[in-house]
Amino acid sequence: MTSQTPRRARRRGRTAGVFAMAAAVVASPVLAAAPATADAPGYHLYVHGFLSDGLIGFHATDTAMPVPIPGAARSGIAAWPQAASPDGRLLYVASGAPAQLLAYTIEPDGRLTPLPGAALPLPDIPVDIAFAPDGRHAYLVLGVTNATVLPVTVTAGGAPVPAGPPVSFGASADGVSSAVVSPDGRHLYAASYLLDQIVLFDVDSEGRVSGERQRIGTGSGPIYPTITPDGRHLYIANERGTSLSGYAIAADGTLAELPASPFPAGQLPHVMSVTPDGTHLYVPNMGSNKVSAYTVADDGTLLPLPDAMVGDGPLGAQPEATAMSPSGDAVWVFATDPARAGQNTLRRYRIGAGGVLTQESVTTVDTGTRVADGRTLTLVPA
Repeated sequence: MTSQTPRRARRRGRTAGVFAMAAAVVASPVLAAAPATADAPGYHLYVHGFLSDGLIGFHATDTAMPVPIPGAARSGIAAWPQAASPDGRLLYVASGAPAQLLAYTIEPDGRLTPLPGAALPLPDIPVDIAFAPDGRHAYLVLGVTNATVLPVTVTAGGAPVPAGPPVSFGASADGVSSAVVSPDGRHLYAASYLLDQIVLFDVDSEGRVSGERQRIGTGSGPIYPTITPDGRHLYIANERGTSLSGYAIAADGTLAELPASPFPAGQLPHVMSVTPDGTHLYVPNMGSNKVSAYTVADDGTLLPLPDAMVGDGPLGAQPEATAMSPSGDAVWVFATDPARAGQNTLRRYRIGAGGVLTQESVTTVDTGTRVADGRTLTLVPA
C-alpha cells in the first residue's frame, strides 16, 4: 500500500477529432502484458483505446512504477466508456461496433474474467456509463442524436439487465451525452452536447428514471459532468468552449449556475477528477497538452493553480482522462500521442502543497492502446 498520508476525509473536438485520427490509424490487437510481481499493492488501473480492442490493467501505487497485469480483456472497437462498480468487484466497457455492454469480474490479483453470457446488446451507440452509489443500478446514455438513458439493474452475479425501456431526453438534437449520478443516488445529470445543456432526471428507489425535470445552459460542447464528494457542486467541461461550467446543487437536485462560472480552462477539456476531500479539481486539456488545476472554494468558485504540462511543450501527448488516487496525493493522466500514430501513455502526477501538480516522468508508461477518447481510464482500489 502507499506510504503517503491520506488527505482529509468529462462535438467538434470529440467526434471529428476521433474520426480524423481513425483515418490515419489502423487499430491493432493489444499484446498480453508482462507478468506482475507477487506483491500487488495499492490499486488497479484499467485503460482502453477508442481504436484498439483491449482492456489493459496495471497494479499501481502513489509512489512505485506501475506493474502490468497479465493479459488483456476485450473492449470492442469504438468504445467510449468504461466504469467499475462502486464496490470494485466488476468492470464494464461499452463498445460501439457492435453496440454492446461487456462485463468482467475483477479478480483479487486484478485480472479481468469475462462474465459468461453477460454481454448486453444495446439499441444505440453507447457514449457513457454512470453507476448509482449502491452499485445495484447503472445508466447508459445512448445515441449521437435522439439521446436516451437506458437504466440497468446489476444482478447479484454482476450481469447487467435492462430495468425498463430507454428514456428519451426529449429533443432530437440531444446526443453524445455523458452523465453522473448524485452521491445520494436520487438524481442523474446528463450533458446534451449538441444543445449545450445539462438535463436533470430523477431516479426512484428502484432505479427507474423520470422524464427530464430541468434543462440548464452550459458552455459550448459540455462533456463529463463531475460532482464534488459532498454533493454540493457540479462541474462540467465545455469541450468547444475552453472552459468549465460550475453549478450549485439544491436540496431537490436542481442546478443553479455559480456566479463566477464559466471558469477558464485549456483547449478541449475532458475527463476531470476531484480530490477525496473536495478541495482541488484537475482537468486534462487535449488541445493544450496540459492539465489545469484548481482550488475549490467553499462557495464552489474555482481558483486557478499552475498548469501541469503533459510531455514536452505544445507537441506533447494529448491528455484525455484522469483518475484520482484514493489517498488524494496523486492523479493519473491517460493521453494520446499523435506523433506516434495515436499510441496511449499513462503517467502519474504528485499533488503537492496547495494542490499544485508535479509530473513524475519516470512513471510514464506505454499502454499498447490507441486513441483515448471517453471514460478510458478507471482506478479500482485493490
